Amino acid sequence: MQDITEEEKYWLWLASVEGIGPVRFYHVLNTFTDIKSAWENCTEITRCVKGINEKMGAKLCERANDAFIERFLKFLAHKNINVLTRLNQDYPKTLAEIENPPTVLYYKGTLPDFDDMSCAVVGSRKPTKNGFQAAKNISMELAAQGVVIVSGMARGIDTAAHTGALEGGGKTVAVLGSGVDVVYPAENRKLYDQIVESGAVISEFLPGMEPKASNFPQRNRIVAGLSKALISGEGGEKSGARITVDFALKQGREVYTLACNLSSPVAKLPLYLMESGAPAVQKATEVMSDLGWEINLDCLKEKDGNNTIKLDLLETQIYNLLLKEDLAPEEISAETGRSMREINTLLTLMELRGLIEGIPGDKFRVNS
Repeated sequence: MQDITEEEKYWLWLASVEGIGPVRFYHVLNTFTDIKSAWENCTEITRCVKGINEKMGAKLCERANDAFIERFLKFLAHKNINVLTRLNQDYPKTLAEIENPPTVLYYKGTLPDFDDMSCAVVGSRKPTKNGFQAAKNISMELAAQGVVIVSGMARGIDTAAHTGALEGGGKTVAVLGSGVDVVYPAENRKLYDQIVESGAVISEFLPGMEPKASNFPQRNRIVAGLSKALISGEGGEKSGARITVDFALKQGREVYTLACNLSSPVAKLPLYLMESGAPAVQKATEVMSDLGWEINLDCLKEKDGNNTIKLDLLETQIYNLLLKEDLAPEEISAETGRSMREINTLLTLMELRGLIEGIPGDKFRVNS
């Protein structure tokens, strides 16, 4: 059975009643001196706190005892469900920063470090074949680089994101619009088990809760909140993915869109994002370079061995410029704002490492 602090006990109690989400939870906290006072004066909650009805109040009083907390923790342990309150030092910092963050998270698996490199990948439940593959590919590339892929385990782009991350040998996290022990959609049972094995499945909803429409916008704010950036695949302009995008923008996340066929019926969201100034991307290196994340080029090996090549920020910038077109040193200097001496030194080092090669016209290109 999981150990919790005395104060976490009160948080579990208050969050254990269906209908008491973050807004009502924080109303209770703001009404009473502290949460222990709410526990000890549970009969006053309905009268003092707007939004807590008599049914909720009765449940709270019924559960304001150590025996209930012990039964609840044993139930969670029996189902291999872990619990994380906002008080816990392991609670993701990126999520704690959002408006009305989840008070309690239930999860299965192992939580990764969201505060390092994490990226949400979202989109349509009914993407085109090319759209599905594009989302899968970029998720696989990002995961191979050590980026945690966050999505909602829905059909379509979400499934592509999780599958790609798993095939890339990385970590992925599914945020559910149901209880953490309820697999939805049912056909993703195998995927659910794989995610638990290689990452985590998370929910703020009570175990056993079936999915319902009103849960998914709440789920989407967590998908965005756990991520440093978001990539939108194909999707409708008024879709659930658009809701997640809006949360990401509100939370100050960087938003990208996957390049796609803009004539497709499911390209309205990417088109809207591009018109709004979001960069269109195809490769993980484009996203990572833009965010200033160190790129680990697993597909490129040293000529005399199998050691992975790591690039610093300027080398990454140069490499990504050369991915787009062949350039001369002075052009790279102009693009990066660095001196010719520094650029020439790095170009020589990168050429010796087999990353790039010189070509006629005093230009360089990526070594294929």
